[in-house]
Parts: sequence; structure tokens; C-alpha cells
Amino acid sequence: MRFETRHTFDVPREKFVAAMFHEDYPKFLLEKHPVLLELEPKEKAETDRDIKRKVRYRPKPVIKSIGPKTVPPEWFAFIEESTYDKAAFRMTFQNVPTTGKISRMLINKGTITLREVGGRTERTVEGDIKLDLPFLLKPLALIGEKIIQSEGLKILDGEADVMRQFLKTHG
Repeated sequence: MRFETRHTFDVPREKFVAAMFHEDYPKFLLEKHPVLLELEPKEKAETDRDIKRKVRYRPKPVIKSIGPKTVPPEWFAFIEESTYDKAAFRMTFQNVPTTGKISRMLINKGTITLREVGGRTERTVEGDIKLDLPFLLKPLALIGEKIIQSEGLKILDGEADVMRQFLKTHG
């Protein structure tokens, strides 16, 4: 399932990029975001051309159970593996679930593109969500993808609100 969302920020692109990778942003995001329970930067490597990072996230569970089976909160945790191309102002990402069973079923990857429009930054996030379920559960894949997409877009909207707050205090 394909997804796309856009957010606009009242700062030039260079300031937005600096805030996106600011060392204080992860802590600020965790404190202010209503859905995130955990956020832990794992790795970051920067060269003249790019920034590669891995960040672990655990949002609040959106599904309590599947039938009689309780869904553990850890099923929702994932590691963002991303590379930001400084020249193209574009990040590619893959969100890899931390639970092996889930990581074999869920594919979530895409791009974030930053454009400067009239001194403001327009961020476009687009990508794909795919559930690869066993044959008997295939009919549930589309429903699951729609739920994941909806919740993911809520997380991105919440993150955009927090980024706007961060830009006001750290801009």
C-alpha cells in the first residue's frame, strides 16, 4: 500500500535539516510526542555526502489483541535505518520491526524529500507498507496495511507538530 503526506515548516530548508539532526531533538520528540513510548538513537555516521543513522522507536500499541491472542507492545517497535543525501535533500528509510516474526511479515520503506518554497520547508514523506501474511491470512493483509498506514500518518502528523515546537525553541 502506497502512502504520501506533506508538512510545511516556517523555516528555510537548511535550518530544518539542522533541527532534524540536532542532538537534542530525539529527547524533545520523545517528551512531546503523544504516541511515542521509546526513542533511542542507535548509530549515526556522517560524511561530506550523507548522514546514515539507526533510531529505535516504540509507539503506543494500536491493536490490543488479534482474536484471543494479546498483542505484545514490542510488536510495534521498529528501527529506522536511513540515509540522508545532503546534496539532494532527500532521505531514504526502511523501518525494520525489532521482533523477528514481525520483521518477516512487514515491509515499510520510503523517502523523505525536502523542498524550499518561499523561505519555508516542504517535507514530503512517501513510501510503501506491505504485509506478507501466510496464505490463510492474506485477506487480512489489506486491512492491516490500512491500519498501519493510518497510524503511521498520525505519528508523522504528531512529529511535525513537535518539530514546529522544536524549531521555535531551538531555531
